[in-house]
Amino acid sequence: MRNSSILAMGFAVSLEAEPRFARIGEMQGSVEVQFAAGDAWRQALRNMPVGERFWVRTGADARVEIELDEGSVFRLGPDSLAEVSDYTRLSTGQRITLLSLDRGLAYFTGAPSDRDAMLLGIPGAQLNVRRGTRLRLDVTEEWSHAAIVEGQTKLISPSAELDLKEGRMARLSPSRAGKFYLYDEIPSLDMDRWSESRDRALAGVNARRFPALSYGMADLEAVGTWIESSQYGAAWRPPAVEDWTPFRDGKWLWYEGLGYTWVAAETWGWLPYHHGRWAHGGEGLGWLWVPAKDPAFRAGEVYWMRAPGMAAWGPLAPGEEWRPPVRGAAQAGLPQLFLNARTTFAGFAADAREIDPAGLARRPKDALAEATFARALPSVTVAATAAARPVLRVGSTRVMPLIAGVACETPAAVAASLPEQATGTDARARPPEPAPVAAAPAVFVGVPLPPPLAAPPVETFYVAPIYTGVVVLNPQERGREPRRPREAKTAAKPPEPVGSATQPAPKPGPEPASPVQRIPRNDDRMQRNEVPAPAESRTPRQSDEVPRAERNSRKNQ
Repeated sequence: MRNSSILAMGFAVSLEAEPRFARIGEMQGSVEVQFAAGDAWRQALRNMPVGERFWVRTGADARVEIELDEGSVFRLGPDSLAEVSDYTRLSTGQRITLLSLDRGLAYFTGAPSDRDAMLLGIPGAQLNVRRGTRLRLDVTEEWSHAAIVEGQTKLISPSAELDLKEGRMARLSPSRAGKFYLYDEIPSLDMDRWSESRDRALAGVNARRFPALSYGMADLEAVGTWIESSQYGAAWRPPAVEDWTPFRDGKWLWYEGLGYTWVAAETWGWLPYHHGRWAHGGEGLGWLWVPAKDPAFRAGEVYWMRAPGMAAWGPLAPGEEWRPPVRGAAQAGLPQLFLNARTTFAGFAADAREIDPAGLARRPKDALAEATFARALPSVTVAATAAARPVLRVGSTRVMPLIAGVACETPAAVAASLPEQATGTDARARPPEPAPVAAAPAVFVGVPLPPPLAAPPVETFYVAPIYTGVVVLNPQERGREPRRPREAKTAAKPPEPVGSATQPAPKPGPEPASPVQRIPRNDDRMQRNEVPAPAESRTPRQSDEVPRAERNSRKNQ
């Protein structure tokens, strides 16, 4: 197959995928999210989980940073729209990530592991990230730009499949699939400084303590302290606040397939609520966050209580397997960390998609007297979920399934003529247009855009191969020496007996090198000079032969 790095398998759908969730981190201005196609747009919150099929859009003068679970970062500038198109973990452990920019300005910094797949989609092209890379993507109505600030990536489009190196920028137009343009320099933008400053802030994070929990670690390093506990090992201590307790500053949001998920109001409130549990250290240590050994994302591990028109919760201790008693059975033991002061109450109604303790008018004085323990809160019904989706919203950056036999052709030649001059004025500075790269006839997959409101339909082209499920990657060769070409096999000459009068057969001339596998000159010289033959395999000198020095002395006599 042309693309050996990505291979689609027919049994992809049979493998069970584990959902992943990214984090909305640093943000400024108006940022909105859409949980699923058709959901109403809502204001984004710091520490809000972002999963597969989530849309994120920014307003004028807005920006947002999305941290991925493997440590990569995806940032959006003003007036931008992007989707987390594919964000799963296969049963094999491989992580599949596809981030699609529909319009606006985006930055990416990161590197996938050897087994993971990291792709970025823009209208008219797809970028395959295989090593540490910093990218800048810029999408307008007519053009898509991909700039490689650092590293290297593979660009796949209907007109080409090539490696883009550091300092180069490609320009593509979905309406002119047969051409693309390459620039040897990247024009600077004002938002570049913001992205670079965020890269520097995250680069100083010490993630060696917990490599699997790198995202969100910068916030913990900035405000808290790490201690060594005799009972829990390494634990993180938040800044001391009087009468503070976990799972109080924030709210619960309903996520399909995940349930009620905690969104913390603390700036550092990501890892401590989704990747571990809380403990109360005592002896003046206060609350401690104990990281989980399992890196799987958790909605928020708490004990639940129910009361008429109210819900209550509190943190579970590390390793605690507490379950509420069955109705009619004897009262079970209380959760280890249960105290009335540590229990948070909020108003609750059936099919509520948000539970906010800030709106509670009255807090019970005695939780055990007015509420009972529950295994979980009732789920939001399907009818209530469907009612929240009045309008279907789909962007233009979509990926279609792989079609057998579809391949992308490489460019055939570089045209000498200059491209047509664009009409109008671009608000962003652009370098002069280089010569377009003419491509051989390419085979591509046509993806029709859904008709947006009051806009004619447009067509965007995507190059295959594009996967739908399992992705098998060829791991990079690390720490291995390159393979040497195979040497031509020659039959070993048997040694002749000593004293034989038979003259040695003339040595055969050098065999012509194989046109398929040629032995490099350096290897050939090493074979002849540097590797001596064993002593027992050398042919003795014939008895009737006279050394050259002895023959010369006889002539002179």
